[in-house]
Amino acid sequence: MTNTPPPATKGRRFHHKSRYGCAPCKRRRIKCDEKKPVCGNCTQRSVECSFRSLEPTLNNQQLSRITTVGNASSPLGVLARVSGPGVDMPFCRSNSRDLELYCHFQIYTSTSLAQPVSIEPLYREFIPGLAVSFPFVGHGLMSIAYIHLATISPQGASKKLLAESAYHLNQALPGYSETIKNITAENSTPLFSFAMFVVLFTFANSSEESGALLQSAQGQPRIDEKTVRALGTTAARVAQSIQNIFGIFWRCQHWISAGPMAAAIRRYLPPTLSDTSVEWIRVEDVHLAKLPRLWENDPTITLAQSSALSSSLACLRDTFAMVTQLTVLPPEDTEADPLSTRSNDLANIHQQLCAGHLYDAPSVFTWYIRLSPDFLNLLEEGNQYAMVVLAHFAIVLDRACAGKWWTHRLSEHFVAMADVILGEERREWIEWPLTVIAA
Repeated sequence: MTNTPPPATKGRRFHHKSRYGCAPCKRRRIKCDEKKPVCGNCTQRSVECSFRSLEPTLNNQQLSRITTVGNASSPLGVLARVSGPGVDMPFCRSNSRDLELYCHFQIYTSTSLAQPVSIEPLYREFIPGLAVSFPFVGHGLMSIAYIHLATISPQGASKKLLAESAYHLNQALPGYSETIKNITAENSTPLFSFAMFVVLFTFANSSEESGALLQSAQGQPRIDEKTVRALGTTAARVAQSIQNIFGIFWRCQHWISAGPMAAAIRRYLPPTLSDTSVEWIRVEDVHLAKLPRLWENDPTITLAQSSALSSSLACLRDTFAMVTQLTVLPPEDTEADPLSTRSNDLANIHQQLCAGHLYDAPSVFTWYIRLSPDFLNLLEEGNQYAMVVLAHFAIVLDRACAGKWWTHRLSEHFVAMADVILGEERREWIEWPLTVIAA
């Protein structure tokens, strides 16, 4: 088989319209093959397909079968081995949906978290097995399973599911806090696994809180200082959660890297940059480089604050370039308009990169890791310039994680936060984020 491209044809290829495509495909304006329970595009991009929500949840009859039958290498078989007679699962309560959600995690949630697909056994088998020996991991697993089910459930049901998620996280914290006092080779992997669950919980909780705050601020002529600080604190909490997990990682990196979780932390070599990608990096960086003019001309900003803002922006520029370099673009013979693919305006660049695939999604969060305490303080205060930087980070977050259930519309909320705090008179400061991220 050769790599010779097919001969060029005139005009666009005809295809039928996908009127019933999934939500991620509609959002990216690409053709959906409407394959259920997960369409081909979502399978390729490892994102949560909205068709998944059409699947019924497990009933009691299915649960009784799951605990007694199943191929040894399948999720059902794994559950049969883990939850068989004589195995104690203290994180699952009787007279509750806990066992059902434990199954849900192994069968559905594990698939949605695994990127690349090759690490799916870690989430489907290894971590659920780890939970038996470390109950705080089990409670963390349950917390995320409830959140995942909440994201694909009707609004009325989701509130109760989120409350169950919070219950399990609270149950986990004492055991986690005690274990982290003495990190060893044996407990380093459970601690790191639970820390990942805390980050996912923080995403969901921060999105829920910011959504409620933004809804209450709608229609108000001027947002009050208390709401500004609440929004800022919510945004900063995400950064602090991600910095915490890396704090654990750096302390036991040698153990984790040599253990079963090594595949989950493996980074990927960037592909060779095309001329188009190089140009896109240049165009976006030129725009980002202009942002310091906003605070450098403000006499109320101290030198230390200006330094913190500029440092956070420098890290963001690096993140933009790295994510673009790691994004694998779709083949050139896609159904996109040839004229639009040659356009280098900011909106089109974002659209083209969204159509690509980022195998190394954690690379987006390197920005959070490098943020200084001074910048986080500004973010907690709801500082308008810190919000401008956050809104521009939302672009690359949206680019890498849109369609993934665990981001919980955070990119949209970050832009909306900046918008309500800046007000109409300063809206032009975040024109790019407002243009490319649909609220």
